[in-house]
Amino acid sequence: MASPSRKWLVALALAAFLPLASSAALADEADSTDAPRWGDARIRILPLVTLENHGSFRFRFNLFSNLDLGLGADPTLNPTCAPATSPGVGAQGALGNVRQTATTANMRLRYEPTLRIGEVVAVHATMDFLDNVVLGETPSLDGVAAPMSVFAGSARSPSAGFSALRDSVRIKAAWAELRLFDLVILRGGRIPYKFGLGIVRSDGRAQDADFGDYVDGAFGKIKVGITYLFAGMEFPGEGVVSDAPYGYSTRPYDLDQSDDAIRWVFGVDSTPETRAERAQVERDLAAGKPVVDWGLYNAITQQKISSERIVSATGGQAGEPDPAGGAFDDYTLVPRGAFFWTPSLWTKIRYRLRSDLSLRVELEAAMTYGWVDHVQSNKDDPRSKKEFLSFGAALEAVLDVGRNRVELLAGVASGGNTLGAWGILDRHVVSTPNQTCYSLDQSEVFRTRKIHHFVFNRDYRVDSILFREVIGSVTNAFYFKPAYGRVFFRDGAWEVGGGASLLMAFASISEGAPGRKRPLGVEPGLDLWARWGQHLTLRADGAVLVPLDGLDRAATGQQAEPAGALRIRAQIGF
Repeated sequence: MASPSRKWLVALALAAFLPLASSAALADEADSTDAPRWGDARIRILPLVTLENHGSFRFRFNLFSNLDLGLGADPTLNPTCAPATSPGVGAQGALGNVRQTATTANMRLRYEPTLRIGEVVAVHATMDFLDNVVLGETPSLDGVAAPMSVFAGSARSPSAGFSALRDSVRIKAAWAELRLFDLVILRGGRIPYKFGLGIVRSDGRAQDADFGDYVDGAFGKIKVGITYLFAGMEFPGEGVVSDAPYGYSTRPYDLDQSDDAIRWVFGVDSTPETRAERAQVERDLAAGKPVVDWGLYNAITQQKISSERIVSATGGQAGEPDPAGGAFDDYTLVPRGAFFWTPSLWTKIRYRLRSDLSLRVELEAAMTYGWVDHVQSNKDDPRSKKEFLSFGAALEAVLDVGRNRVELLAGVASGGNTLGAWGILDRHVVSTPNQTCYSLDQSEVFRTRKIHHFVFNRDYRVDSILFREVIGSVTNAFYFKPAYGRVFFRDGAWEVGGGASLLMAFASISEGAPGRKRPLGVEPGLDLWARWGQHLTLRADGAVLVPLDGLDRAATGQQAEPAGALRIRAQIGF
C-alpha cells in the first residue's frame, strides 16, 4: 500500500499532467485546422515598440535692477486702455515704485517622450511641470493655522483659478508622425513649430526659451531631389466651440465655420530629416566640404468673420475680449476681413576647415503683408481698417578657432511712427481692446493706418535687458552684437568657459521710439559657464543697459537711467 506522501506526489503529478495533456490536445486540434505554422505567411510579426525619454530640468535665478529705466508710470497713458504688460500700469510699474531691485527664481521640468512603433510611426508629446513657477509663489495657506504666508510650512500645487494663474502640469504639444520610405513625412496634432533661425516661428526648445509656437494642424513633406517640399494647414482659431459654454457633458465641436481663422503654409526646406542625411552632413564636414541648408517658408492667413468679442447687455461691445467662460448667447459674429502673407527665406552655411577651425553663417529674412478691414467690431466704422507691411532680418556668424569663439549677431526690424510706442510691453499699436479706447486719446493706435512694425519671435533672444525685458522683443530697431568666448578648462566631457559681448541698438524709425531719437542704448555683458557634455549646464550672465536718447520719455522730458540684470541658470538635460 502506498504511503500518504507517495499519494500526494501522485496527485500532484496528475494535476500537473492534465492541463498539459489538455493543452496538447487543443494544440493537436489546432494543428489539424488553420493554426499558423513556421514558414506560414499568415503569421503576424508585431512591430517593435520603443519609448524614448527626453527632457530637461531648469532652475533659473534672476536679479533685475531699474527695469523701468527710472521713468515710472507714464502720466500721458490712460491705464484703462493699456495692456496688462505695460510697465506704466502693470506689475512692473508698481514694483518699480516700491524698490529698484527685484530678485526671483523659477523652475521648469520639461518632459518630451517619443513612442516609436517600428521605423514608420512615432508619437510625440511635450509636457511642462511647474512651468516657470516662481519659488514661493503658491504658499499653502490655512484660515486658522497659516492665515499668512509667514506661517506657511509648505507649498501648494499650482492650480489655475484656485492657487495660481496656471496649472502645475501643462501639456504643450502632442502629435503623431508617419515616415514612408524616407521620402514622405506626415505630421498631425499640436506641434512645436520652428523655421530657420526662429525670428518668425520658434518651437521654444532653446535652453532659455519661455514661449514657443505650438500649432494645431496637419503637415506633409516630400523629398524631391536634394530638398523637401512641405505644405500644411493650421488652425489658429476656430472661434466658439461647444466645449466652452456647455462644459464636459457635451462633445466638443466647432459651432460655426464662418468664424474660423485658417492658415496655409507651404515652401521648401533642405534641413536633414533622416539619420542617413545627418550622417552624410557629418561626413561632408569632416572632409572639409561646405554644407549649405536653405528654406523658403510661406504662410497665408485668412479670417472673414470673428467671434472673439463678447457683447454687453445693451448690444455694445464689452471691455476686454475674454470669451472663455461666457454664456453662449453673449457671443456674436462680427466682421473682420483679415488677410496676411508672411514669407521667410533662410540659409545656413557650415564649413569645417579642420577639427579645431569651423565657421557657421546663418541668415533669415522675413516679411509680413496684409490687412484687417475691421480691427474694431463695428462694420459701419471704416476708420478701423489697418494695412500691414513690415520686414525683418537676422544674421548670425560664428567662428570657432580652437578654444576661442568669435560671434557677430546683427538684425533689423522695420518700424513706424507710433508716437513712441513699441507695441509689445508698453502700449497697443495694432488695436486697443474696445471701442471706448479707440479714439484720439490713444492716437498712436487710432491714427496709425499703416502698420510697419515687424516683431521678432519673443523666443529669439539676442540680449539680456533691452529687447528681452524693456521692449519685449526686437521691433523698430537694428542692432549689432560682437561677442568673444573662450574655453578656459577642458577635461573629458567637462568644459569651463566665459566671454564678453557688446550690444549696440538703434531705432529704425526715430518717431516710433519714446525719445524720438535713433540711438537706443549700449549693453555690455559678461558670461561664465560650466558644461558636462549635453547633460549639465551651469551658466551665469550679467549685463548693464546704458540707455541713450531714444529711450528717454519725450512726452514728459524724463531721461532714462541705466538698468542691470543678472541671471544664473542650472540645466539638466536627458
